[in-house]
Amino acid sequence: MTDPHRPYRPPLHLWLVAALAIAVGGFSFFGEVTRQNDGTDVRVDPTLPADLQADLLAAARTAYGLMQTPQFERALRAAAGQEPVYIARDRPRGDVDEVLARLRGEGRYLPLRLVLMSDSQVRFAQHYAAGGGIGYFTQAGEIHIPPAVAAQWRAGDLVERSCAINTLTHEITHTVSISPLVFTPAFTDTNAARPAIAGRTPGESPIASYLIGSAAQCAWLAREGRIAETELAACVEVFGTAGFNDRCTAFSAGESVRERPGLPPPMRRL
Repeated sequence: MTDPHRPYRPPLHLWLVAALAIAVGGFSFFGEVTRQNDGTDVRVDPTLPADLQADLLAAARTAYGLMQTPQFERALRAAAGQEPVYIARDRPRGDVDEVLARLRGEGRYLPLRLVLMSDSQVRFAQHYAAGGGIGYFTQAGEIHIPPAVAAQWRAGDLVERSCAINTLTHEITHTVSISPLVFTPAFTDTNAARPAIAGRTPGESPIASYLIGSAAQCAWLAREGRIAETELAACVEVFGTAGFNDRCTAFSAGESVRERPGLPPPMRRL
C-alpha cells in the first residue's frame, strides 16, 4: 500500500528520460540558433511564377557564395586601401579584417525570405528592407526588393546583371547577427528612422555594407570574365562604397568598367 504521507518520487527511469529530453532539446536549440545560412536557407514567395522564384534564388545564392571567394576579398582590400571602414554602430572605425571576420566567422546568417515588392509598394528608388528577429524562432531575415532588381538579374548585359548582386549582397549583410540568440546586426548604415549615420561626415570612409555589395558585384564580373582582376578596385570605385550608384546600364557597349567622363553622377554619399 502506498503511504499517503510520503511525497511521490518518480522512478529513476523517468528522471533519465526527462534528462535525455532536456539534453537533446538543448543541443537542438543551440545548433539551430548558431547554424549558418550558406545560401541554401533562402525562401521566396511560392506564389511567384516558378521561373522567377528560380532566378531570385539563383541570384541570392550567388551573392552568398561570392563573399567566400578570394576575388571578393581582393576587391574588398583593394577598394578600402588603408581607410577605416564604418562597420556598424558598435564599430564606426574598423578595418577589412574585421569586416571579413564578421562575414566569415563571427557572424550568424539568418534564414532568409525574399519578398518581391509590387510596383505600388515601391515608395522611392531605393526602398529595400532587411533585418531579423530573435534567433530563428520569431522571424527570419527578410529582404524586400523592387521588381527592378529581378529585372537586372535577368538582363542580357553582365554589368547590369551585376547590379542585382550588389543590391542583394548589401541587403544580406543586414541579416547577419553577431550574437547567437537576440538579433544584433553585424553591419548597419541607415534606415527610415535613421536617415544619416550619427557622428560621421558623409563620404568620409567606406561603409561596410556598401563596400561589400560593390566588392561582390565586381568579384562576379571578374569571375564572369567581364573585367580583369587588376580592375577590381576601379570597378568598386564606379559603383561606390558609401551609397548606391545609378550606373548599371552605362557599360552596355562593352566599355571598361571604370570612371570616365560622361558617366551618370554618383548618388549622394552617406
